Amino acid sequence: MTGTVAKVTMRPMTVTWGASSLGFTDGDIEIPFTEDVVDVLAHQTGSSVQTAIRTGKNIEVALTLKETSKASYEYILKQSGSLATASGGASAVIGWGSAKDFTQVLSQAAKLTFHPVTKAASDKSEDVAFWLAYPMPESMVYSGENPSTLSVTFKIYPDAAKADEFKLGVIGSSTSGNFTEIE
Repeated sequence: MTGTVAKVTMRPMTVTWGASSLGFTDGDIEIPFTEDVVDVLAHQTGSSVQTAIRTGKNIEVALTLKETSKASYEYILKQSGSLATASGGASAVIGWGSAKDFTQVLSQAAKLTFHPVTKAASDKSEDVAFWLAYPMPESMVYSGENPSTLSVTFKIYPDAAKADEFKLGVIGSSTSGNFTEIE
C-alpha cells in the first residue's frame, strides 16, 4: 500500500453522552482499546509462546471538557456524587461524599457518541458509539489565564442486551439495525 497525502485526515468530533451534547472539548480525544491475552506456553518448547488466548477487551475514553457551566458540571459530577439540597439550604448543590459507595454504576451509564463535525447530523456512517459509558471525573481546572476545564474518563461497560460482536460499541451508525443479533 502506497501512502498518499489524500489519505491523511483531521477528524474533529462532537461529543454526546446520554441525551446531551458535552460541548467543546480541549485537546485530542483518544480512545484506547486494550485486548487482554494469556500466553500459552508448552513444556516441550520452553519459554517460547505458542499462541495466546483472548480473555477480554476494555475501553476507557479520556477527554477534557472546555464548556464548564454549572449545568455541565452538574450533568457529569452528579453521576458519582450527589445533587441534593442541604437542610435549610436554598438550592441544590453537588455533594461529594460516600452516599454512592458500594452501588452499581451501570444505572448511571449512558450512550457516549462521537460524531465527525464534517458529516451531516443524519450521516452517522463514521460515528463512534459506546452503549454504556460511565463518567469518572478526574480534575477541574480554574485559571485566570486559561479557560476552566473538566477532565473526565468514561469507563465503557458491556451491554448484555447486545450481541457479543457489539457489546461494547460500534464504529458506524449505532441507530441503524438491531444490535441484539447478527445476520
